[in-house]
Amino acid sequence: MDRETLIGRMDDYLAAVAASDPTALSCAPGFRYTENAATILPGEGLWGLGVRFGGIQSFADSETGQVVCMGVAFVGGQPRPFAQRLRYSDGALTEAEAIISTDAKGHFADVEQLLKPDIIYGAVVPPHRRTDRAGLRDAADRYWEGLEQSDGFIPRFNYRCDKYDNGAKTTNTLRTLLSPDGKVHSCASALNDTRAARPKARERRYPVLDIELGIAASFVAVDFHPIPDHPRPDAGAMYMLGVFKVVDEELRIVDEIREFLPLGTPIGW
Repeated sequence: MDRETLIGRMDDYLAAVAASDPTALSCAPGFRYTENAATILPGEGLWGLGVRFGGIQSFADSETGQVVCMGVAFVGGQPRPFAQRLRYSDGALTEAEAIISTDAKGHFADVEQLLKPDIIYGAVVPPHRRTDRAGLRDAADRYWEGLEQSDGFIPRFNYRCDKYDNGAKTTNTLRTLLSPDGKVHSCASALNDTRAARPKARERRYPVLDIELGIAASFVAVDFHPIPDHPRPDAGAMYMLGVFKVVDEELRIVDEIREFLPLGTPIGW
């Protein structure tokens, strides 16, 4: 399937979830579906909650047959940061993976901002500034490696790069000065500051690599360990979709949709 077809399939999938109608989909034998790393039967979980979706941005890869999106799921009328991955084979849906965050508002979350998608992700990268598939994967992987090593020099950040967590701008902003960190971070310094939590970025996957748009979409689980004498609310496993815009082999913008799970929780994909 080409990009447009896969994105159309994502639209159809979300419409079926909103209508609580799994029979509207063509699922392959052995179809598997998870929400926040828990295996869910078709028709259960979000399917029975009368959800609606907003601010959806989708990214697709014809080589892998996968499409991912980020945006907002309204659950019980409440907006929640949301990410979804689908995989198709021979026209049939084989995999569906959802992240539905309970962290919608705070220093490191601002779900309403996800209702206003950034047009930078849809901008075509000029041919001479594009990165090939291996380079896109490497750019995203260097970010996760920089997080794991607490070394902001491992990724290649463009000087204009900013990072957004569940919709909230968390770099180069005074809002983090009022946060538990009490600091103003660049993309690099935010990685440097994680050393005490000994992060482990595991189960890294790269379902979407789009050369024309310079998009790398990646799923990962990052274990943040408790810090002695410095209790933090984010100790645990951060299950994330990371979306990276890559221009000139540098990260231009980073978005993360994430939910906290118990430390060491396996994602299982």
